[in-house]
Amino acid sequence: MVADSLMNNKITMIKGPAGAGKSHLATGYLFHLLDKEKIDKIIIFCNTVATKNAAKLGFYPGSRDEKLLDSQIGNFLSSKIGGKIAVEQLINTEKLLLLPMSDIRGYDTSGMNAGIYITEAQNLDVELLKLALQRVGEDSIIILDGDTKSQVDLIDYEGINNGMQRASKIFRGEKIYGEVELKQIHRSQIAEIANRM
Repeated sequence: MVADSLMNNKITMIKGPAGAGKSHLATGYLFHLLDKEKIDKIIIFCNTVATKNAAKLGFYPGSRDEKLLDSQIGNFLSSKIGGKIAVEQLINTEKLLLLPMSDIRGYDTSGMNAGIYITEAQNLDVELLKLALQRVGEDSIIILDGDTKSQVDLIDYEGINNGMQRASKIFRGEKIYGEVELKQIHRSQIAEIANRM
């Protein structure tokens, strides 16, 4: 069902708990398209929100990309792609662009033939996700993933303020949109049991 939506829609939302395979499927599909030259680059819109109840580490030194690679998005990409060096090589060859939500106003993917990926989309309010979706040009596709049930990290993103929930309501029924909810956890038996906590 996920593959069908990814292949046939301009926008796909993948929902589910941690370990269900949301990011594995999204990154796998986007890198498949990149390898087959069906897209020219992958652009990741990221909102580097600290995990709920976790201590914030404070200021990260370095360029924008260095800061992002030292945050949760860098950890995520390193685990999916094969390490920090592989991620840096993709960035250096302009096959991968990391764009924080704080920098997307005025951005336009038109003419880029890109695969846009918004991971952890549950951590966006309605206005921020609306702004992100308005950046997507006609020649690009977009994948959003997240878990609004248990992984919303700021109270500002909960309930009617949640961008992912609002997008689901607005886009549902549109011909360009598909939405899939993954329920089974595949990461490990530990992850499956921990989901009951």
